[in-house]
Amino acid sequence: MTSLELLMKLSLTPGVSGFEEPIKRVMIELLQDVAPYQCDNLGSIAFKCQGSNTDPRIMVVGHQDEIGFIVTHIQKNGLLRFHNLGGWDWRTLLSSPVSVINENGEQIAGIIGSIPIHFRKDSLSEMKLTDMFIDIGASSEEEVTELFGIKIGAPIAPTTHFIYQEKTRKIFSKAFDDRVGIAIAIETAKFLADNPAPNTVFCCGSVQEEVGIRGAQTLSNMIRPDLAIVVEGVPADDFPGNEHLSQNLLGKGAHLRLFDPTIVMKPALYNMVIELAQKNNIPIQKSVRTSGGTDAKVIHLTGIGVPTVVVGVPVRYAHSHNGIISLDDYDNCLRLVKAIVSSVDSNTMKNIF
Repeated sequence: MTSLELLMKLSLTPGVSGFEEPIKRVMIELLQDVAPYQCDNLGSIAFKCQGSNTDPRIMVVGHQDEIGFIVTHIQKNGLLRFHNLGGWDWRTLLSSPVSVINENGEQIAGIIGSIPIHFRKDSLSEMKLTDMFIDIGASSEEEVTELFGIKIGAPIAPTTHFIYQEKTRKIFSKAFDDRVGIAIAIETAKFLADNPAPNTVFCCGSVQEEVGIRGAQTLSNMIRPDLAIVVEGVPADDFPGNEHLSQNLLGKGAHLRLFDPTIVMKPALYNMVIELAQKNNIPIQKSVRTSGGTDAKVIHLTGIGVPTVVVGVPVRYAHSHNGIISLDDYDNCLRLVKAIVSSVDSNTMKNIF
């Protein structure tokens, strides 16, 4: 399976926060013959890639979940009320297609709607999530529950297409935050099966990152890593008017985070990563983020502390139905992760501390 095929499979598979099981099944399907795995009680998963030495224990992790919604009410007229799972920009939602996952795992098509503008007296700028509903074409509550098998608490995932623009190597789809991280964890595990490293690498998928960075805490408690590499789909900032401040541009290389409000990276660690990138001719984009956070927030506080680095792939229009990434950035991020896990041994760890 090529990287492009893997990204398509992961992107189009629904797996919103708290309902990541389909993504975990994909990981097991692709890696069960590559490395043994274990799961924590929240649903996070770790594949153990044993190298030539037991230590250090390195954790490569992406989060399985994407942002989505959950059904809160089923109205008498068959419309569904919903609540967000993760951070959405409400402006992107109206008329957007979604899939409501019923009790049998079937995807029921729906559209996010509201009272049409023709019948509104207030401004659209005042619209809130509570003004919206999902229309699956049902005419009654009974049709929703009995014909479609949808109950309160059903997860709702965005629906979109997967398009690859070969001329520019850009990919258009959803859930790159953080299916790029899951894809890189999978490809790293396959790489290590043929290229044993001087350590033990756990290629992981955490859960519930988008609703409060939860699964990474139980996952890191289970693994107890000596070093962690968090792989993210990071918001691209190459939008109009921000040229002089942009640090994450499409097609310019892998993201390397030096700081965000949840973690101050160890200089010895990110300097090591920078040196590896230079040695292997891997373009990187160093970034200082003044907002947001990742699984690194809880991982680096595990036990007596875990040196943690965040790398990633810039995503335009992250946290919406349709994002754009560069396949070049993905390839470079994968190369960077492979370079790190292939080189870090016990002596390297001494230099980091």
